[in-house]
Amino acid sequence: MFTAINTDSAPPFIHSVEMGNVDPFPALRYCLVSFTVHDYHDGLFAHWGIPFPGQLDSAVVKRRAEYLAARYAAQRVLRSWGCDATPGSAPDRSPVWPSGWRGSLSHSHEWALAVVAPEASGLTPGVDIEFLAPETIQRTAHLFTTPQERECLAASPFGEASALLMTFSAKESLYKALYPDVGRVLDFDAARVCHIAPEQHRITLELTRTLSPQRVQGSRIQGYYQLSGDRVITIIA
Repeated sequence: MFTAINTDSAPPFIHSVEMGNVDPFPALRYCLVSFTVHDYHDGLFAHWGIPFPGQLDSAVVKRRAEYLAARYAAQRVLRSWGCDATPGSAPDRSPVWPSGWRGSLSHSHEWALAVVAPEASGLTPGVDIEFLAPETIQRTAHLFTTPQERECLAASPFGEASALLMTFSAKESLYKALYPDVGRVLDFDAARVCHIAPEQHRITLELTRTLSPQRVQGSRIQGYYQLSGDRVITIIA
């Protein structure tokens, strides 16, 4: 799903930086970074020219580090496009992208990911990164899947925990992609997984209700996934 163009680092906080293109969406570029919370300090915001938002004033170090790593990744992608800006943060914590750009951010387990595309591309991306915790994902499966979905997943070539994590992640990506159009947080039952195509690394979701004039019940939306060890990344645009 990803084609890396270059890799580097920004020690000590950022241990690795991978940048490149998202194969299913030629207009979309990504930056994936690994970081260490222990090496975070507030001065890194000024060092990289990233505004420190007021909403982080009372945040714990882990939250500050995750925010910084995700914005650093976004900044790197935007600069690869020739845009010298960094996304801000709305009161609801959703990213505010510079005029003319659309993107999405995610972070988990000291990894952060940003995807960005020009607004003129027509893409509204949603991205999510998750790490496998089999007992947790199986115990909570009923919160984000239906019995019918679990039957569909059982027919896939993946283990139960991996298939469930992929479903959770795909719905997170879908809801991020839909948020600018729908304008509200969605429950997990607003869409269902109806097909997984391992050969194309593609996952198809179907809306279970009408969310906006453009997003009607029964609409099917294609997403893509990458499984790497205990990590899954999903993208919808």
